[in-house]
Amino acid sequence: MSISSRARRARVIVMLSVMTLLAACGGGASSSGTGSSGGGGGGTTVDVTLTEFEVTMSTTDVPAGEVTFNVTNEGTVEHEFVVFQTDLAEDALPEASDAPEVNEDDPQLTSMGEVEDVAPGESKSFTATLEAGSYVGICNVETHYDSGMHIDFTAG
Repeated sequence: MSISSRARRARVIVMLSVMTLLAACGGGASSSGTGSSGGGGGGTTVDVTLTEFEVTMSTTDVPAGEVTFNVTNEGTVEHEFVVFQTDLAEDALPEASDAPEVNEDDPQLTSMGEVEDVAPGESKSFTATLEAGSYVGICNVETHYDSGMHIDFTAG
């Protein structure tokens, strides 16, 4: 093989490597841990972590519009994550009369979406379109809300 053939082959390999790297790093919204806006109308991504008995979010101040919640259960028991639009405080949501959980049908709450049955070590996502306002995210598995699994955040 001549030197010019080797040089051409090396350039092709380098170009393919660079294209592969750019494709891997390029598309979609990133999840930098602070909440991020993706380019091209992709909306905002918020990372949510569930443990016993806490909910944390990468940001509690998100832009209004399309928001994807990437929910990871880092706990040891099954959890869920539900988002409500409400003006109520995160620790003052109406509870069901027949179970130790939030009454998701209460007119003071507007459900924006949820992921259920998130097993330990598992991640699930959902996307909601949020108007400017106040929101609360909770785990509504029996007793988990009362144990402190709630967080308030705003969209604006």
